Amino acid sequence: MSEQIQLIKELLDHVESYKKEVGNTDIKEFSIYLKDRVIIGNKTTKNPHFDMNNFRAYKSYPEVEFSTLLTSLYRFARHYVKKAFVNTSIKTIDEFGFLVTLLREKSLLKNELIYKHLLEISSGSEIIKRLIRNGLLYEYPDTKDKRAKRVSLTEVGQKEVMTAFGDMHKASEIIIGNLKKEELNEALMVFNKLNFFHQHIHSEDKLSSLEALHQKYVIESDK
Repeated sequence: MSEQIQLIKELLDHVESYKKEVGNTDIKEFSIYLKDRVIIGNKTTKNPHFDMNNFRAYKSYPEVEFSTLLTSLYRFARHYVKKAFVNTSIKTIDEFGFLVTLLREKSLLKNELIYKHLLEISSGSEIIKRLIRNGLLYEYPDTKDKRAKRVSLTEVGQKEVMTAFGDMHKASEIIIGNLKKEELNEALMVFNKLNFFHQHIHSEDKLSSLEALHQKYVIESDK
């Protein structure tokens, strides 16, 4: 029993550190944080300082190669996803994302839906207008604030998103390619960690300049 109590005390210490450093209650993010502290030891290897005169050898900088590969993977994924919508009136992954979110949430304020998908209000509003125009969504006044509008799926919208699910799953299986199950799970852990990092920036420092973001989240975090 004493060993179990000691384990709980150690876990509580990590929870306290997590609360101070991160400040939320997401169990998935906490598990990644705990792995970094306990297994990896939160050790980082400094990458070589970027040399503007060496830009042709960009692949010698892993952070640059990572960003480039991530962009390429997104373009490959977009190509497969487009094929998944051939038999529907859905045109883009953003439209599909809006519909899936409303399938799960039933109803959201327009700005809530847009915020969940990390889009600018203008871009998100255009997507919503297009979905309403195509009969996939309908809008109505919010009961608490008559000035605000809520959106929900129409019957046609629900049918379209359900039709797309099967082909979207096929696209997803193509996108993960030849990764083994263990590799996929490891990739999910890495991308979840990175996603949490950017979620914090988006919610707290979205309007900060690139220089300010680099100073706060790269320079200062390395100290």
